[in-house]
Amino acid sequence: MYSKVIVPLDGSDLSEQSLPYAQLVARSLGVPIELVQAYDILPASLLGGQNRQAVATTLEEGSRASALVSMESQRRRLEGEGYDVSVVAQRGPAGDVIVAIAGADPTALVVMTTHGRSGISRWVMGSVTDKVLHTTPNPMLIVRANVMGPASPETSLKNVVVPLDGSPLSELVIPHAISVAGALSAGITVLRTTPTEGHYRQQINLATPEMGAVPDFNLADPDELAAEDATEASAYLDDVRNRMRIDHAHGVATEHQVSDNIAQTIIERASVQPSLVAMTTHGRSGVGRMVLGSVTDRVIRHSNLPVLVIR
Repeated sequence: MYSKVIVPLDGSDLSEQSLPYAQLVARSLGVPIELVQAYDILPASLLGGQNRQAVATTLEEGSRASALVSMESQRRRLEGEGYDVSVVAQRGPAGDVIVAIAGADPTALVVMTTHGRSGISRWVMGSVTDKVLHTTPNPMLIVRANVMGPASPETSLKNVVVPLDGSPLSELVIPHAISVAGALSAGITVLRTTPTEGHYRQQINLATPEMGAVPDFNLADPDELAAEDATEASAYLDDVRNRMRIDHAHGVATEHQVSDNIAQTIIERASVQPSLVAMTTHGRSGVGRMVLGSVTDRVIRHSNLPVLVIR
């Protein structure tokens, strides 16, 4: 499914913490790794002296060489471990460079951390990751950086948790989840979360003053709504499991959770064992028709889990 794994780096240890996961995916799928680093320099117009353009050219050559050197040790290490590795250093803002390089190959998987240091003004890498996440059409595997140290080179993932909300948009992640889980020989857990009775009751109470004056209008019973959710979720999960089992031989489990905090429910379920969360940035979820992308953002920001994101 993926032609290669693109790993953006910025010379920091934090940005390199994505490498164990990139290696895991590349090794499992048998695809090459491309290390990418952006560099930038002051524009010639801001340089003093009569030879500003020549100075700018010299600075660019030096910055490019420095970026390539900073990736050299990782390139050598990865090649020594049997990976097919290439390196790319390109001038420009980090987010723009990553999006452009990834966009040249829509089947490439971008693997990067949530934190690092990047660019001439030492931007926080998290803002770069956020820009790439909300701009690139490529699938992304986002790894939360840990200041205590990187993940073990022996990183393994036993399960792929796939949160679905019943919409066709949320199901766009299914082929990706099957491909990655199959390559990792990992199981799949499909998770459907529906609102609590209390959430329905709150929504109904808010609507009562406006709707109470409407003739012959009766509000639904919160308990009945929650019960309907449970019935629909069970049937939906059975259908999804049967469809996924056709293409995945390592086990597909389903789970229905009742919660008003969808992101926290996903995090807690995926934290039970070494897991990867696979989800889309678009969908519709919950009685309030909440955009699934906001749930994806919260899972990325508030968990230590690697998250495979499909736009």
